[in-house]
Amino acid sequence: MSSEKLLAVGLGLMSAFIWGAHSSISMLAIREGWTSIDLTAIRIAGGLLIAVPWLIWMTLKGERLPWLRVLALSCFAGVLFSLINIAGLQFAPVTHAGAISLGMVPVLVALLSKPLLGTKVDRNHWLALFVIVAGVGTIWIGTSLSWTYLLGDLCFLIGALLWALYAIYIRRWNISALQAAFYTSLGSSPFLLWYALMGTPPDTNLGMISLQLVVQGIAVGLLAIFFYGKTVNILGPQLGTLFSALPPVVVPVVAALLLNYQPDIYEYAGVILVVIGMLIAFFKPYKVK
Repeated sequence: MSSEKLLAVGLGLMSAFIWGAHSSISMLAIREGWTSIDLTAIRIAGGLLIAVPWLIWMTLKGERLPWLRVLALSCFAGVLFSLINIAGLQFAPVTHAGAISLGMVPVLVALLSKPLLGTKVDRNHWLALFVIVAGVGTIWIGTSLSWTYLLGDLCFLIGALLWALYAIYIRRWNISALQAAFYTSLGSSPFLLWYALMGTPPDTNLGMISLQLVVQGIAVGLLAIFFYGKTVNILGPQLGTLFSALPPVVVPVVAALLLNYQPDIYEYAGVILVVIGMLIAFFKPYKVK
């Protein structure tokens, strides 16, 4: 494996860890009365701390932003994705968020690759996806099911579709990972203005605000999106988005530490299947085309 691909694997793993930890840290705020609107606002605010100076620098250089694409990316991985994904946490467990909202992304990318990118998905890759879906499904059924969870799961599935479209279109439009991360943050900024004028901030403490500002804004709003975009730039959408299946592996571990959540045998089995699926996708033991 080349050094560039090793870099992509490392960045993909870091992105997966951030997203896996993000769900549990969001739940900490939700337990204190925060809503998806509050968490989305603080995510945008944290990202703009870096994105605005970048915009000023680009403006001084005389470069113009492709605002239609900026707005599209902000929907795929910014304000719309955040609102829908975090809203799902108010109806379904955190393990469902990890399993569906990110775990299903590589499957959706495979389904959309042919119509949107003209890229064929070989049988070897479908086998890997089948194993990953089995692992994600095992984690999902390991929790007690309820009709109220269906709304949350629908939110997570829509979030997965948006995240898949983000990977496909940064490839299709040939946008670098750094540009995509800043575009996503800048395109989401009108929501923050609306929140400042019309929103009602949660009754919380400075420690929780600081934690969410760092995690939602900088770690998720910029770093995770950059790492994910860079991985997709190097490996392509089909292999790059496989790392989206790893947060379900991270979620039970972080949830156990932060939320006193106890992983069960289903989640351990799911973790093993997800890892096996990724190994099949990368090392391709079957050369059938």
